[in-house]
Amino acid sequence: MRRTADGIMSESNSSLTVLQNWTWKNAFAATFVAWIVYYFALAIYRVYFHPLANFPGPKLAALTFWYEFYYEIFPNKWQYVWKIKQLHEEYGPIVRINPIHLHVHDHSYVDAIYASGPNHRRDRDPWFHHSGSVTMAGTMLEAINHDLHRTRRASVANFFSKRSINALAPLVTASVEKLLARLRAETGPVVLNDAYAAMTMDIVCKYCFGTEMDSLSRPEYGKEWLFALHNGIQLRPLGRQFPWLINTLLDIPSDVVALFDPGMARIIAWPRMMLPTIKAILAGEESSSSQKTIYHEMRDYGGLSKEEMDPLRLMSEAHVLLGAGTETTARTLAVTTFYLVKSHDVGDKLRAELKTVMPRRDSMADLPTLEALPYLSAVINEGLRVAHGVSSRQPRIATHEDLVYKNWTIPRGTPVMQSSYLLHTDPNVFPDPFAFKPERWIQDPDLKRHLFAFSRGGRGCLGMNLAVSELYFAIAMIWRRLDMEIYDTVEERDVLTKHDCFLGMTDLSSEGIKIKVLGNVED
Repeated sequence: MRRTADGIMSESNSSLTVLQNWTWKNAFAATFVAWIVYYFALAIYRVYFHPLANFPGPKLAALTFWYEFYYEIFPNKWQYVWKIKQLHEEYGPIVRINPIHLHVHDHSYVDAIYASGPNHRRDRDPWFHHSGSVTMAGTMLEAINHDLHRTRRASVANFFSKRSINALAPLVTASVEKLLARLRAETGPVVLNDAYAAMTMDIVCKYCFGTEMDSLSRPEYGKEWLFALHNGIQLRPLGRQFPWLINTLLDIPSDVVALFDPGMARIIAWPRMMLPTIKAILAGEESSSSQKTIYHEMRDYGGLSKEEMDPLRLMSEAHVLLGAGTETTARTLAVTTFYLVKSHDVGDKLRAELKTVMPRRDSMADLPTLEALPYLSAVINEGLRVAHGVSSRQPRIATHEDLVYKNWTIPRGTPVMQSSYLLHTDPNVFPDPFAFKPERWIQDPDLKRHLFAFSRGGRGCLGMNLAVSELYFAIAMIWRRLDMEIYDTVEERDVLTKHDCFLGMTDLSSEGIKIKVLGNVED
């Protein structure tokens, strides 16, 4: 019997309805099942078949990045470095701390991980480092590839050389003098973190960019900038887990950001203000009286491609230099000053040594003279140790060689790392590690090879010479001239590192290290 057209149409509509019903009712279920199957297979691979499957460590850490999330973000906050310490105590000196990372805790193996030279190529880990809280794409810090980083670094290496920084002494000492004048004029407590950050920021801006930031003249030392920097740093662990979130936040207009965080808006806006200057320098149109800046150095280097000389990329470098050249040095100065005031024996011994080269209160000494003082050098090394610099782990990827650690062969392409916080608080190398003891550096001169505040290798801190210059001049000049007392500062809350957000941070309730200036030191 022949079917009518209406019957055929009815059957077609019925089939279409079934298909539509299946699509809407089951597509989600099918996707969910596929998702479950994928992640189940991924879990099996990570735990049993991954190249790192046989390395020691908790299976849950090997299985998922959420293990790290638990200790870094919620419910804990930036605590993973202390969990890593526990894992080393349980599993030994090499531990798999997430699906792709191996963490080593062994002073004798630092140079192998952070090796430099043509036969030791070291890439950065993109998962770990593409999590910045400010616009850092295209910068030296974010250069994953070994060769790209080497090229970018070479373009400014001379600018930060020991010789160039020694010639910078008048700028550094002038900034310290300005800070001293401000401190003498203070009638109430001073937050040293803010005061030192204002000084280091002014030095970096003047030397690198030829601009006057004048933070030392701002109310409360322009502390909104440091506050914003700390807020930004706290986003780094979150950015590793959710990089899209950081990108979304960076797309927020600075005018909107200014409504709830003026300091962050200032961080974002300031490098953009540099664009006209950068373009003028690249075009050779700057004033003949213009100070030589880092952009002149890049332009005259001659080894950067057109893409590398893009003004927007160079603008991004300003973000990194501003952050890297300010906070870590300022924190080291604040922590060191705290212990000089707190430990009278240490403070008295340093002041006595300073008087041998600075006999009068207003005397000056050049950098080589200060660097030759054994106790001052010991104080600065101990300050670097307890302040840590970058406290976080610092991954490196050996791209062209397998690394061998004891009986373990680490496959090439594996991010492997150590943490300065764990190295600097290792009681086997630094007995009584949370005590401030400059004498340890005099008793054992070889101890300096265990200092990791500036990292190590070809990707070590570019601004180390500048930071060292600031540390020597600031500590020597301020401690020789000013008498101070601690004000409303608790070591456990305001000094010790309690959170690891790439940089070490104190307790979240801390308002900083505070002092009151009592007057001038007697000659």
